[in-house]
Amino acid sequence: MRSILSYIAPALILAMSAGCSFAPEYKRPEMEMPQTWEASQSQALQSKWWERFNDPTLNALVEEALASNKNIAQAMARVEQAQAGFGVARDALLPTAAASADGSRTGTRHESGVVYSKQGQQRFANSFSGALAASWTLDFWGRYWNAAESARMDFVATEAARDNVILTVAAGTVESYFWLSAYTWQEELAQSVLKNREDSLKIYQNRFDNGQISDLDILSIKANVETARNALASARIAKNAAATSLATLLGRSPAEILSGAKIKAPGSLMASLASTPALPSGIPSDILEKRPDIRQAEANLMAANYDIGVARAAFFPSFSLTGLLGSSSIELNELLRSSNHYAALSGGVSLPLNFWTIKRGVTMVEAEKKAAIATYELTVLNAFKDVRDALVSQLEYANSVKALGKQVEYLDSALSHARTRYDNGFASYLELLTTESNLFSAQQALAAAHAQHLASIAKVCLALGGGWQE
Repeated sequence: MRSILSYIAPALILAMSAGCSFAPEYKRPEMEMPQTWEASQSQALQSKWWERFNDPTLNALVEEALASNKNIAQAMARVEQAQAGFGVARDALLPTAAASADGSRTGTRHESGVVYSKQGQQRFANSFSGALAASWTLDFWGRYWNAAESARMDFVATEAARDNVILTVAAGTVESYFWLSAYTWQEELAQSVLKNREDSLKIYQNRFDNGQISDLDILSIKANVETARNALASARIAKNAAATSLATLLGRSPAEILSGAKIKAPGSLMASLASTPALPSGIPSDILEKRPDIRQAEANLMAANYDIGVARAAFFPSFSLTGLLGSSSIELNELLRSSNHYAALSGGVSLPLNFWTIKRGVTMVEAEKKAAIATYELTVLNAFKDVRDALVSQLEYANSVKALGKQVEYLDSALSHARTRYDNGFASYLELLTTESNLFSAQQALAAAHAQHLASIAKVCLALGGGWQE
């Protein structure tokens, strides 16, 4: 036993110290990065950036989505899968152990029948054995180490993908909530306008019956009623789509979704959220390293880099050690006696001869790395594009809200003048109808602009990887 261990120990030390790696040295692709972004003076965002909207209902909905969303559950399961895969790859660096046990009882017979002993008993032979075996493929060329590191990077990439799903779900919940509020506002506007136009139709119908207005006027009035009715139907369709989309993000049951989701966002919310998160005065370019998709792309690139080491190691011979320690006895109670023990140690070497196939494998993984580099660079480019677009959208949608707010104010005043002029016979009904239609369109556009502005805040946070702190 001791003589066997005296051979095994040096072999293990040699195997652990002599290993090398054929993976190329990893270098992050170089890209020209801006040092800072231009932005207005503002406060910093926190990691739970949605709380800056100061809406308890929104906060509760986002927390519900993060806890119950099915995409997040799927992403978390994939993380568990990748973590287990990393463990399996890492275990390949260690010896593989196995245990076996065997027992048999054999009776001896002549051709004419059973042979008996002198005491008249049948002859039997017993045999018992047990053994522990271990085999180890020595990682001289870093094949298994690189495979384990590649699996670790896959695990890191999967974690980043999970974070990206979480970020996307949070942003999607915020956007859906704001759009639900905007469509509720549009629905309320359409209901109010439709009621006013139906009431006006009754009045003008009496005037038409008394010959006070023309056919053109009454037909225009009726058409105007149907325009409002159509706007109401469109708002309800959009509102339902926003509610079911939000319910899906929240992981609500199919029964709840089919029953109408019953999620409410008041239309008054649009105008009440005057204080919204804004950007710090300067944003360092390395803030984008917080983006989960960039971290995922780089982890995939590093995994591809390690895969090259795995493929290159296949050119070289593989060495293995097998050790066996066991015991054999004709009596079970004597199986553990030291005199019945035995041990064995063997080694093997395998040299590949299909070098052309291995070469193709190396070419394949090198091409995969090139694709991973392109994917990483494209992800970074899209990240900066997302940030730029989100910054501009946030600023310009704020300007749009201000402009449409003034337009609604002016048109509301103009409608009062137009109605007075029409009632006194100084203007045609077409002038009144045009002013009223313009006001209704501006009010609907203002509701949509409010939602776009608030959603653009979520897009900024999404583009920057979920907020930051100074």
